Amino acid sequence: MKNSIVYRLLAKPLRFEELKRALPEMSKSELIRELERLGEAGLILRNKKNRYAWAEHYGCTAATFLATGRAFAFARPDEPASEGDVFIPPACTGGAWHGDRVLLQIVPASRGHKSEGEVIRILERSRAEIVGEVQTKGKSCILRPASAKYPDIVLPKGKLGGAQPGDRVAVHVMFYGEGGLPPQGAVAAILGSEGTLEASVAGILRENGITLPFSEESERQAEACGEQVDPAEAARRLDLRGKTIFTIDGDDAKDFDDAVSLEPLENGHFELGVHIADVSHYVTPGSPLDDEAWRRGTSVYYPGHVIPMLPFALSHGICSLNPDVDRLTFSALLEVDMDGRRYNFRFAKSVIHSAARMTYNNVNKILEGDGALRERYAALVPTFERMAALAEATRKRRMERGALDLDIPEPQIVVDEAGKPVDVQYRDRGAAEKLIEEFMLLANEAAAEFLERRGDPAVYRVHENPDPDKLRAFAMFARPFGYRVDASKPQNTRQLQAVLDGAKDDPKQRALPTLLLRSLARARYSAECTGHYGLAARYYLHFTSPIRRYPDLAAHRMLYKAITGQQFTKTDLTFCEEAAGQSTAREYAADTAERDIDKLYLAAYMQPFIGEEFDAEVSSVAQFGLFVSLPNSVEGLVRIEALPGDYYEYIEERMELRGQRSGFRYTIGTPLRVRLTGSNPANGQIDFVPV
Repeated sequence: MKNSIVYRLLAKPLRFEELKRALPEMSKSELIRELERLGEAGLILRNKKNRYAWAEHYGCTAATFLATGRAFAFARPDEPASEGDVFIPPACTGGAWHGDRVLLQIVPASRGHKSEGEVIRILERSRAEIVGEVQTKGKSCILRPASAKYPDIVLPKGKLGGAQPGDRVAVHVMFYGEGGLPPQGAVAAILGSEGTLEASVAGILRENGITLPFSEESERQAEACGEQVDPAEAARRLDLRGKTIFTIDGDDAKDFDDAVSLEPLENGHFELGVHIADVSHYVTPGSPLDDEAWRRGTSVYYPGHVIPMLPFALSHGICSLNPDVDRLTFSALLEVDMDGRRYNFRFAKSVIHSAARMTYNNVNKILEGDGALRERYAALVPTFERMAALAEATRKRRMERGALDLDIPEPQIVVDEAGKPVDVQYRDRGAAEKLIEEFMLLANEAAAEFLERRGDPAVYRVHENPDPDKLRAFAMFARPFGYRVDASKPQNTRQLQAVLDGAKDDPKQRALPTLLLRSLARARYSAECTGHYGLAARYYLHFTSPIRRYPDLAAHRMLYKAITGQQFTKTDLTFCEEAAGQSTAREYAADTAERDIDKLYLAAYMQPFIGEEFDAEVSSVAQFGLFVSLPNSVEGLVRIEALPGDYYEYIEERMELRGQRSGFRYTIGTPLRVRLTGSNPANGQIDFVPV
């Protein structure tokens, strides 16, 4: 919206008549509609003198309201300021709920906060449904939300939908509360009995807008795509069926959306092929499939389950690059040398015939010298070895330019056939996993560079510089370990990489990479190519997973228009702007759901161990206690009142609890022995006490 010519003119206050004279090509009704659109987005305001200007000119900004579960709140401006989140006093919340987009007026700060604000208008409600438990309150029924960040909601007798006290339900909000009247709602779905893992998972999915069934129209369209490639369509494409192309995925993968190839060129270089399932050929703009993909934004994964962005007829069928069958692809063909330099690149709609379905496990074993597998895949072994060498060279070049190696071990929850958690393991990443990651990064960067240099619309993946305050806090914590991090020089990523390298083999520093990750900005999607801090990449977007991410599908559409010489329109730019916002929002919802569901499964896994003792270390410090982490990554809370022998004070700037008499300090990395006292699969709460 900020590209709007009307918005750009309002850098200074103007009356409607002045705007109209400056824009003679716009009709009066068009100008009114554009002003309303910008006003509804919180980008402009009109003062009492009927002058329009940027909201910032009047001391206001659009922001996301962040409730705390207490009377006060915070707000995160759309345009992040160096001061960070804005404090919202109890009387200044304006009836906003957690996650709402609001128009915020910045007011003089008090109470020691850097910035303070008041909600003057709610721009957009974050959700129309809230999940929680039906409870009785006097003679009435209420919804007690699963999150304390939302208020209780009155459920009128005729709106219970058969729900009983003790049921976990989703409630449609009919009235958000105003003038002293409480919020009211109607039960939209009964999710199960409160306290069960299944009901809690269903509630988390529901409150994050994640749905399982596809629309009938999208299922029919997916089925109509058939199971075989149309020969006429294949004939119109770059034919790569004679090339040695294969997929490399996890052992349990069911869909394969990327394949790779590496072939020598006459000039001594190599052509690296990254071949991506051509989802955009089947999912056309405005179709039922496109509507579903847009609404979902991304596939969602949690232990033993996947909720796909596209129906299985596509994701596991015609768009899955299965071996020994023809498949339509969008190929990135990159000229590289074995020192990791990239020379030229081109993109083409193609048709391939995958020679093999390889797994990370088998390729890793081949690279480690497994004789039986090397014999079985003898024709491919030289390619695997060249690919591994190329990937290592490109990774080295990426690190030399300042990329961060944020390869923090990820825990994996193992479930049995019944879906019950039976183990928690760290996921290993071998040469094969890193090989595919490097090649996907190369293709993503090339696609972004191609579109940005041409000035074409696109959905980019961007990552801003870290917040200086957060980086300073990290620098303070890293200092006792011998690191000197200059927070005023965030572009010097080598000082951060030194911390990551030093922490790899020292158990006492295990928390440092996670702390650094928390101090960095969150990556997002944008219609502007502003670069990727963590990758030290000037150009970056997501091109390689259109089966499971909508922005990749959008990138394919823009790339195809570019390589075929089609004319871009204002509609394309608007689409990219809106797709970036929608994709960021849906990614955040999916991440939230996956994280919260993992907590439930971890609590279910730990439940049989209640009463047992474990070695742990402090992973985070809060005013109310310590979060401690076990060697298997399970994290739980030690409440401050459970800490023995002293009264502990929270020192925020040092992220520690300090005993007032003893001076003993609990800080991140402090080891301690704990006993598990509670583990609740219904809410994911795990409680420990010190031994």
